[in-house]
Amino acid sequence: QALRAMVDVAVMSSSDVSRLQAFIQSSQGDSSDDAEPGAPAAAVYESKSGNIVDTLKDLQEKAEDQLEAARKKEVAAAQNFELRKQALDDEIRFAKRDMEQAKKGIASYAEKKSTAEGELQKSTKDLVADGGTKSALRHECMAKAEDFATETKSRAEVLNAIAE
Repeated sequence: QALRAMVDVAVMSSSDVSRLQAFIQSSQGDSSDDAEPGAPAAAVYESKSGNIVDTLKDLQEKAEDQLEAARKKEVAAAQNFELRKQALDDEIRFAKRDMEQAKKGIASYAEKKSTAEGELQKSTKDLVADGGTKSALRHECMAKAEDFATETKSRAEVLNAIAE
């Protein structure tokens, strides 16, 4: 039954399974002879364990090869994982650094913007005040120009009257 369980295991190749089944069948066929009392004669007995030992050695070698391949695959996967992890950690670190620089830049530009807005408000108030001053100055200039024109006309009349 133990050999039958080994046959059921999927790690054996089909040729190994065939050899093992042949061995099991031959040993079952010989078991009917074992029912008779007494031991077989020494010359009649042939060792049949060589085939099973060779099969088990082959199975052991295959299992060791599979184990070695699995270990190599695991080491390669672990190395790939570490490389990927390192790459992602570096990417995160650089992204955080870039984000900090962006935040500092935003703060700097926000400060510059508020300063510029304050200066704009002051300049706008000065412009409104200058517009009022300009209007008053223009009104005053027009009044003085009108007075000058009136005085010039009056003087011209006086000079014309004197000249006549």
